[in-house]
Amino acid sequence: MKKIITICFCLALAVHAKAQKSIPEIKVGTVMSANAFVQGQEFPLVLTVKSITAPVSIGWSVEGYGDGAFEMSAKAIESGIQFLPVTQPALGVTKLGDNETFGVISQAAFKTLSDTKAFTYGGVKFKVKTPDAAGVKIGGKDIDTMHVVSEDGKLELWVLNNPAFPFVVQSVGQATDIVITDIK
Repeated sequence: MKKIITICFCLALAVHAKAQKSIPEIKVGTVMSANAFVQGQEFPLVLTVKSITAPVSIGWSVEGYGDGAFEMSAKAIESGIQFLPVTQPALGVTKLGDNETFGVISQAAFKTLSDTKAFTYGGVKFKVKTPDAAGVKIGGKDIDTMHVVSEDGKLELWVLNNPAFPFVVQSVGQATDIVITDIK
């Protein structure tokens, strides 16, 4: 009888461990393959984390167009309140203002989201959508995200559940929508 209980317990642990969602480690050198959508056109995009300390730098590359990077100050990462509106990025380095972020929400916004299940960014109020049965898969793995929706239902974001680097891995309704397909 003890063997049967032990086997059942081990199976339950194995199923639970497999069901857990992962949080990819974002560090210098992390490369994210993505599809970007602008005005109905889809194109492949590669994002590379160049620096995770101030200035935080996320490089981008679009085959046939060019490459560049977005640099964010420590203040922007800590307490930024809006996304940089991007439809066609400028080649080279783009330095963002102290209230702007690219690809991430600020740590203050993430803390508010974690504590209250809602936050405001760019003047838009978002709240957690529950339940989120669909979830997000990146590279075949279930990823731990918070799915948020704007009050008017027109914008949706899937934010990586990572207080140090709350990256937006998927978006719907922005000027440029992004779907991260792989993180290495």
